Amino acid sequence: MIQRNRRVATEEIDNLELTDRVRMEAEITDARAAAIDLEHYRPLQLRDWSSKSAWRRDVYDFLGDVRDRHLLDVCCGHSPTPVMFALAGAEVVAVDVSPLALEKVMQMAEMHGVADRVSIHCGPAESLPFADDSFDLIFGGAAIHHLQLDRAGVELSRLLRPGGRGSFQDPLGHNPLLEFVRDNLSYNNKHPEKGTDKPLKVKDIELFGQHFGSYSWRGFELLAMLSRGAPAFSRLRPGLEAMDSLLFDLLPPLQQYARFSVVHVMN
Repeated sequence: MIQRNRRVATEEIDNLELTDRVRMEAEITDARAAAIDLEHYRPLQLRDWSSKSAWRRDVYDFLGDVRDRHLLDVCCGHSPTPVMFALAGAEVVAVDVSPLALEKVMQMAEMHGVADRVSIHCGPAESLPFADDSFDLIFGGAAIHHLQLDRAGVELSRLLRPGGRGSFQDPLGHNPLLEFVRDNLSYNNKHPEKGTDKPLKVKDIELFGQHFGSYSWRGFELLAMLSRGAPAFSRLRPGLEAMDSLLFDLLPPLQQYARFSVVHVMN
């Protein structure tokens, strides 16, 4: 079934001014946040979250122990990750352009008793009001593919202290079949509308990563995408992820055709 959901064509996104991008994403994310049920987020633990997929385990392992770390969760939307990081002991600043999404994040934080360890800032990740070297860790879940990558790389590198680490999980855009499905076909949990979403190409990762002391990336979910397409395959997910890892080790160029990338950065 056809279900197109792009507000702006992919090739036009780079031409949008920052103010237009922010306005569009705020409208779309506010609408998503209005529809969520906070009860869905009552059981929250970072270790449980990280165990559910290979890319999450990769992020968890790279960021390491977050206790007493100052952590920036960028473009968080109404994700529970700021609260999970706070439950694990971090001092968290959650950033997004959607005021309603950030309101939901604070309601989750209050529900879990960590409102004193979570603060929010409503504004674009390309321009943030924090001092240089403010954060030990930065996390972005489905974040940087919404951003002006050059500006965001400069800004987030400025905020990450020397020795600090950042992890960013985003969709990849090299697989033409996957891109067609994302933009045109109906599937479970498809967002009803997309704004500045622009899945990353390798050149985009390089553009973003060059602003940090070092960076690396890895693809996730090629064969493992089958586990999302049919319930019968869901039990096979761990095995499919293991097969993906082996394939990517043997043939690294295959990673660009995966569903996601995880970009790790250090200063």
